[in-house]
Amino acid sequence: MMQYLYRLNYPQNWDEHTPIAIALHGMGTNYNDLQPVLDQLASDQIQLSLQGDQVFQDGYQFFNVNFERGSKKEETVIGTAIENVYSFIQQLLTQKKLTAHPLHYLGFSQGAIIGSGLVVNYPKLFRQVELFSGRLPLFVEQTAQATLGTNLPSPQIFISQGSLDPLFSPEIGRHVHEIIAAHFANVHYHEYQVGHGITPQTLADVQKENSVH
Repeated sequence: MMQYLYRLNYPQNWDEHTPIAIALHGMGTNYNDLQPVLDQLASDQIQLSLQGDQVFQDGYQFFNVNFERGSKKEETVIGTAIENVYSFIQQLLTQKKLTAHPLHYLGFSQGAIIGSGLVVNYPKLFRQVELFSGRLPLFVEQTAQATLGTNLPSPQIFISQGSLDPLFSPEIGRHVHEIIAAHFANVHYHEYQVGHGITPQTLADVQKENSVH
């Protein structure tokens, strides 16, 4: 079984109905990177931050990006990461006796890529999802078209992209939205005047979208 370093924070008051917010970071950082995002979006939730298992620069990554998009290697590398994360989460929730709690996922960059695969492979797993500055692997897109229906009511999905992102262009973000929205009923897409990152307005918009549902 794949093992990830993780941090699990409990709010002061919680019970069996308290959601668990699961956060996955981008390349070259660690499980502390999304803590400010968790503090704003999930301050009253149980927070589970996972750390990539591969060293990259001054931090970590969940998978090595040495492949071509649409290649068999991409499917093997990212597909393995998606299933490793899923298995680890299930094992940890069972171990901590948290399996009955609703789940909230948020991921940035590699975390968003993995999140897209989790949403497509396990569409009933999460109640709420934020995918910040990611992309959709071709095999995940093909799985969605082959296995998912249309107008699925859950989860609520928020997708954001930076209009100045040097890694994943706005067109990539729009494509993520197009494919995901073809299958899920509750999908929101926003672009921001930013590079590869999350702005305060991004988080404000997540909270705004959540407040009307």
